Amino acid sequence: MKTRVIACILFLLWVPHSAGQGLFEDATQDAEESKLAFDLWGYVRSVLYMGQASDPESGEIKSAYGEFALKLKAGPRGYGSAFAEVRMREGQEFDHRISEFNLREAYIDTYAGRFDFRVGHQIVVWGRADGLNPTDNITPKDMLVRSPDEDDRRLANFLLRTTYNVYPVKLELIWIPIFKPSRMPTEFIDFPPGIIYAGQNFPSARLENSGVALKLSLELAKLDGSLSYFNGYNPWSGLSAVVHEIPPLEPQDTLVKVFLKTYRMHVFGGDFSTTVGSCGLRGEVAYRRSQEDYKTNLHVINPDVYYVVGIDREFLGGVSFILQYLGRYVIDFEELEVPSHPALLPIYNLAFKNTILASQQFQWSHSVSSRLAASLFHETLSLELMGLVNLTSQEYMLRPKLDYSITDAFSLILGGELYRGPDDTLFHLVEKNLSGFFGELRLSF
Repeated sequence: MKTRVIACILFLLWVPHSAGQGLFEDATQDAEESKLAFDLWGYVRSVLYMGQASDPESGEIKSAYGEFALKLKAGPRGYGSAFAEVRMREGQEFDHRISEFNLREAYIDTYAGRFDFRVGHQIVVWGRADGLNPTDNITPKDMLVRSPDEDDRRLANFLLRTTYNVYPVKLELIWIPIFKPSRMPTEFIDFPPGIIYAGQNFPSARLENSGVALKLSLELAKLDGSLSYFNGYNPWSGLSAVVHEIPPLEPQDTLVKVFLKTYRMHVFGGDFSTTVGSCGLRGEVAYRRSQEDYKTNLHVINPDVYYVVGIDREFLGGVSFILQYLGRYVIDFEELEVPSHPALLPIYNLAFKNTILASQQFQWSHSVSSRLAASLFHETLSLELMGLVNLTSQEYMLRPKLDYSITDAFSLILGGELYRGPDDTLFHLVEKNLSGFFGELRLSF
């Protein structure tokens, strides 16, 4: 592994250097004759997270690591380009040592008339809402990532992406040959007696398990909008189970093996953004329905409609504000009832955990999110406060952040994340592990 890392670094450093040598050795060569153009940049950062330990009277280091990232963009002029980003991270996270070499993205773009093609390991973002996007189902996310940068939650997957451009219309087709799951907070779940967590069971790399997505976009001067369709496996898995032993009475004698399992689904979506006076107006909606029977499969969620409407406004002095309403309606909703027979308690508890992970504890749920940001002192200091409140479940999350540019390349970031919620809610499940204060020193080049 170390040999591969060193070789990768030397190659990325050598490429632009060797290209530059050729230009200086032959001063009469026209720059336009150069077949390849290169751009190399990246950063080094140190990140520290601190929060509450299991004992409320003491704190602990949640995460501490150093990370080195290199990004390369290259390609022949007029024909296409290639992009790659590698990251190396060493430290500790969630009380475990980490030593990672991660190829975050690596893809090739080619152009042929009105067609654009992108093939490789890439991140795709769909939707126009801020932060939470109902139509964003193409590539997975890591909701447990410890980073001041929210975009680091996004994970890449191998995709074939084609775009046909006829202004003001754009048609996008994506093929997802291999399923890749999102990382969920299942490792923080305390399963009751009788339930054993046994890992995961995901689709194999067979052609029939691939997914497809289609998006038709309209881009006008005063209105942007799109209609989309997704047919593939849900990146957000559910908890399934195998009962190995049916006990006569006592729940503690039940042996139920639990594992993460996904399911194929249809998602029909749409979004828009426009301006009304001095404010921006945006909206997004998605209807999700599984292709498996949600009434007989424990891990499959009910069909639902998830929608977001928001406004944004920029003020003088570098201040901006975003306010969003988020709603969800669960179709064929049935409230879970505690079974009278003790032997059925493990399955009931598992079904209840699934409603928490899928945000389907209620037939109707209503949330509000906001983001207030300010850029001060000639854009050397940025302040941001982001919050989310679930009015139905009474959960909330706050994320203040300060970003100070010491120099053009050197920056300091300070902030925190706070998750709170009543018992048997998602934010209560993660609050002890994800709440805390963070700091980052970054040198960009």
